[in-house]
Amino acid sequence: MRKQDGFTLIELLVVIAIIALLMAILMPVLQRVKSQAKATVCQSNVKQWGLIFRLYANDNEGKLPQSIAGGKLNAQEAYWPVATLSYY
Repeated sequence: MRKQDGFTLIELLVVIAIIALLMAILMPVLQRVKSQAKATVCQSNVKQWGLIFRLYANDNEGKLPQSIAGGKLNAQEAYWPVATLSYY
């Protein structure tokens, strides 16, 4: 009787079960880390926009970009991304 090299079906099933168990443990942790990373990016973006508006206000007598409602500006001048473009 000659012994064949290779894995038995039971061995393969055990390995697959172990991998599935590890994945079940790791997936919630990975989702939580991904969520925390998105929150960190969001916080960083909000901080940067706050800094942009603060710099703009410091250079413009403490005033933020005006809106069209004031009546003095046209749409291009009141568009705040254009007004703050030099700060980012």
